[in-house]
Amino acid sequence: MTTRAKVLVTICVVLFGVGIYLCRGYFVSAQPNAQPPARSTPTEQNYLSANQQKNEFPTLVNLNCQGCHLGGKIPDIKGDKFHKDARTALEQSVHAQVGPSGKPNATCIDCHTRAGDMKTALPAEDPLSTVNRANLPQTCGRCHSDARESFKHSIHGSIRESGETKAATCADCHGSHSIEPAKDIRSQVNRTNTAEAVCVKCHSDKVADWETSSHGMALKAGSSRAPTCTTCHTAVSHLPAPMTIREFNMSMVAKCSACHQQQAPSYRDTFHGQSNALNFKQAATCADCHTPHHNLPASNPDSSVNAANRLQTCSKCHTNATANFATYDPHPQPHDPSRSALVYYVTMFMKYLLLGVFGFFGLHTLLWLQRSIVDFFRNHKKKEEEENDAQWVLRFNNTHRLTHVLIVASFIILAATGLPLMFYYTSWAGWLETHIGGMVLSRFLHRAAAVVTFAYGGIHLYWLVKTAIIKRQWRWLYGPESMVPRLEDIRDCFFMFRWFLYLGPRPKLDRWTYWEKFDYFAVFWGIPVIGFSGLMLWFPTFFGWFLPGVVLNLAMIIHSEEALLATGFIFAFHFFHNHLRPENFPMDISVFTGKIPLARFKEEREAEYQRLVDEGKLETIFTDPPTRKTRLWSNIFGATAYIVGLLLVVAIFYSLIVYRS
Repeated sequence: MTTRAKVLVTICVVLFGVGIYLCRGYFVSAQPNAQPPARSTPTEQNYLSANQQKNEFPTLVNLNCQGCHLGGKIPDIKGDKFHKDARTALEQSVHAQVGPSGKPNATCIDCHTRAGDMKTALPAEDPLSTVNRANLPQTCGRCHSDARESFKHSIHGSIRESGETKAATCADCHGSHSIEPAKDIRSQVNRTNTAEAVCVKCHSDKVADWETSSHGMALKAGSSRAPTCTTCHTAVSHLPAPMTIREFNMSMVAKCSACHQQQAPSYRDTFHGQSNALNFKQAATCADCHTPHHNLPASNPDSSVNAANRLQTCSKCHTNATANFATYDPHPQPHDPSRSALVYYVTMFMKYLLLGVFGFFGLHTLLWLQRSIVDFFRNHKKKEEEENDAQWVLRFNNTHRLTHVLIVASFIILAATGLPLMFYYTSWAGWLETHIGGMVLSRFLHRAAAVVTFAYGGIHLYWLVKTAIIKRQWRWLYGPESMVPRLEDIRDCFFMFRWFLYLGPRPKLDRWTYWEKFDYFAVFWGIPVIGFSGLMLWFPTFFGWFLPGVVLNLAMIIHSEEALLATGFIFAFHFFHNHLRPENFPMDISVFTGKIPLARFKEEREAEYQRLVDEGKLETIFTDPPTRKTRLWSNIFGATAYIVGLLLVVAIFYSLIVYRS
């Protein structure tokens, strides 16, 4: 054999040996009965720490199937030997994009293994697989830690946490390999695709309703503002989920209002909207009337708010609703005469009435205050002398005292439970409503106080009829002892303003002054106006039997505006007339004791004093001073109402100035 031949044979033998060495793993591991190397238990295998995995399983360089999957029978991969479809989808996804580190955002082994250990690359249906449905939040959370934590509190995450494994998880919404950012039109979670690509998988009936709704049709027409599933159901993604469906419907009012800005204020003008803002769960929300998914314009015959269907819709809450009741406007626009001229003009009347009363008595109070301060410093010892006066006179009888106690107690409760609805948009209203005990208790207290109001109104009317008509004491209907206005009241008002401006002496006043008569008739007017409008709101379906629905709209306007007028007037001007004037400060309790010092009576009611002297009747009203116990309880009761009233009037004017400016 020649030297050249020997060299060639040697080279062939060496190459053959190297080939056998390199292929030994394939031939051994591919044998049907070959046993794989010893492995740890499945649990240990899949939950080893990253350092353990790195040390126990060094980098594998074998490029055959067994190089990744190790021993055992190779599965049937039906021709897709290298996961071609999955790889193609991944290469086009956001995960294939190069991140700040210069490497792809995520590769196959990042999701399908634990720390790169190919032993942990298990089929998705395996409970220990990193891509099993139950484990996806943890797997995706390796990179998306914030999303993982927020997903736990979402509606789907909350359901999964409760043990329901069928609830949607990451891949159900975002896909497995072809994952794109939500803003990408190709993404499953892009707003234009969520309904038909994602949500329909589990909520086909809801999606079908939505597709034929105003929202769905608008999206199909290309509207960029049309809401889709995730517009409303933000908790589907990664925002905290409400505890109940009812709480979700309540929270939806704010979301609906963001788009329906014209309808939102009118909704808040109703008890539905105001009580919803104060977290009253029984309050009707957008979804209750318009349905959650199949919302259609009122002109559509299939709409739940179409005229033909409105009674059925209202009857879901108002079981005794009538056709008249269903004509109530749940979105009144009182400043638009084209919507309802009657509602518009009643609203304007109440607004101007409030402005007129507040304007006149605001000026009256400011002028009186500065004049009283001057007089107080001129005669600062007079009040002390009055309190020490041995002689007192009877100002109010027991019936009047009892009536006033009922007025004070019921009025404070009515104001404290009613004003939060009117000022629902303020922080103090929510605080007060919560500390009262919520809307259910607040409504009960409000209605109980309303019953007391009708009761004291009845007591006073009974006393007036019995005294003035049956006993024929006509002085209670006309004359100086009557509350009926007289020409002298106009004269007294004119001369009071002259006194305010230092243009003349203070007029000599009789038993009742013009401002006291205004207080009296404010109540006399207020009880039927506020009372009967309140009854309509308390029993709307009853009044719906014989009155049109617009009357309920009017009742809401009148009740709220008249209540604002009454509370503002009483807590501001009435309190000033009787308590806040320097000569009476800090509080006048005569209406509770029924008595005042003779010196004060002579000064404040000079005309009445002189009349009684001339008639020889002054001594008939003399009485003993109030007892210490009577004064104590009068001060406690009066101070409580006094402080609550002052706090409420401050809250009223603060809200009107700060929130409405």
